[in-house]
Amino acid sequence: MGKSTIATSVDRPNLVIYYNDIRSINWFLTTPLTDDTTGDTEVRQKNIPIHPRRRGPSDAVPINVASHSATYLYDPSLKSGNAKPGKYFIIATDNKLGDIEAKRQFTYTGRYMDLQNFLDANIKYYCFLYAEGAGRHSLAPTIGEG
Repeated sequence: MGKSTIATSVDRPNLVIYYNDIRSINWFLTTPLTDDTTGDTEVRQKNIPIHPRRRGPSDAVPINVASHSATYLYDPSLKSGNAKPGKYFIIATDNKLGDIEAKRQFTYTGRYMDLQNFLDANIKYYCFLYAEGAGRHSLAPTIGEG
């Protein structure tokens, strides 16, 4: 499962859209998204702070472990579990205004208004947006200035 992060303002969480195939979401958009999960694995290091550790379940006096560095493998495509995060949304083309018919479901995390604003600004066809906990919203492509 891929994901794309869309930056919002500083005081709000970023909008993250999850999909099975990036071509599914990019088909609807004028500006294609890039997949955050593509990339090579890399070895990283982090510092582990001082922390207490018990030597067993009956240890009444834990020992302190000194601060040390740890090396780990970072994999951007790592997935934990099968559940899709966030809330679902569906984009479906408006068949009354054209002969293109498509309907796809995705999930997102973040605020619904950020999702709606992003799709309003980047949609390629006349579509409907159905979202969990929200009504149907009509999306129209932006006509360029000319």
